[in-house]
Amino acid sequence: MKIRFKYRPVLLLAMVACFTAIAIGNFQRSRAEQKQNAFDRIEGARYDAPIQVGAALVDAAILDKHPANARGHWLADRTVLIDNKVHNGVAGYHVITPLRIEGTSLCILVNRGWIAAPRLRSELPTLPAVRESRVDVIGIAHSPSGKVFELAPDHSKGRVWQHLALDRFREWSGLTLQPIILLQTDEVHDGLVRDWRPSESGALKHWGFAIVWYLAAAAAAAGGLVASMERRKPDE
Repeated sequence: MKIRFKYRPVLLLAMVACFTAIAIGNFQRSRAEQKQNAFDRIEGARYDAPIQVGAALVDAAILDKHPANARGHWLADRTVLIDNKVHNGVAGYHVITPLRIEGTSLCILVNRGWIAAPRLRSELPTLPAVRESRVDVIGIAHSPSGKVFELAPDHSKGRVWQHLALDRFREWSGLTLQPIILLQTDEVHDGLVRDWRPSESGALKHWGFAIVWYLAAAAAAAGGLVASMERRKPDE
């Protein structure tokens, strides 16, 4: 029995499916590499010397994910709580307080950490007091993306906000802000939880997706070849 290949429309469809699956697999592989590189950069930056944030506006892209410190005075009356923050399965808030940088009117927002929410949503947690004297705050610089998915407009006027956006906080508070948020890491023993380290890079998930799509590409190619095969007896 002889086997020869004959063009059939299904072969074209199979090849299109194969190349599409390869392209998606390559995209997932690229995402995995990007996330792993970002994770490695964050982990490596933790051992760098902190960069002093002062009176000059910083470059958010350069400072992002690097250790930083700022010196100044807390503006406790401008503290807001970011809702729907979960730690170890417990609902709570992130506590955001601006710090007026010493020697300037410029401020930097500091995420002081996580606090558990009371049982009743109508109640707010009792926040730990901050020092009125000058403080040095050490943390990890975070550059917010500025893009937030909203089911409805967030008209944040009180202390509880659904998410944090620098432009919105600037408009609400009237403060001039650095373009970064400082995730506080120094221990001040105030009861707030400061756990900013990602548990994993997230790359493994994308590697899994990539393998699935590469297998799909192989299956499409094999299916197209099998469908285009034509078997004939020697005397035909």
